[in-house]
Amino acid sequence: MIGKEAVDISPEQFELQVKDWISGSVQNLENFEVSHLNTLNGDSGEYEIDVTAEFTVFGGAKIKVLIECKRYSGAVKRDVIMVLESKLRDSNAHKGMVFSTSGFQRGAIEYATKRGIATITIQNGNTNFVTRSAESGPSVTPPWVKTSEFIGWFVTLNEDERQCFSLVESGRLEPLLEWCTQELA
Repeated sequence: MIGKEAVDISPEQFELQVKDWISGSVQNLENFEVSHLNTLNGDSGEYEIDVTAEFTVFGGAKIKVLIECKRYSGAVKRDVIMVLESKLRDSNAHKGMVFSTSGFQRGAIEYATKRGIATITIQNGNTNFVTRSAESGPSVTPPWVKTSEFIGWFVTLNEDERQCFSLVESGRLEPLLEWCTQELA
């Protein structure tokens, strides 16, 4: 599912792409706000969070989502997920997401799945076409194929501990909305 091709995206462009996806996933969420590079106060000090989202459910309960964007050369390790989980507790946030340009180690996905933290790998949009084509070596996306500049693969584990992937791109943001609102009803 996930290509090995490096994503050509600047740190700020990465964070703003994630912010746009989060903003676009809103459907009927009350008082929804999303911000970029927000400073949060926690019991242990201040944290600069790449993207934060807040919304209201049940006529007044405020939900806060912390979103980290990791532009690494190697797969994100479990300790990154553990640090985000600690920030969630320390700042009284409710949910966490980690977006990565380089995927996640299996241990990170396992830990995140158990803790309800979302893991999404961002890729160049043309990798979606390549992913669905035959595995005959490198291919070039034909000019008639319309692809998003960037896509995301929402990675989770199913009950059999197998990785499951849901496509995220502009115009297809349901996996983000479903995740944001799960376990709230």
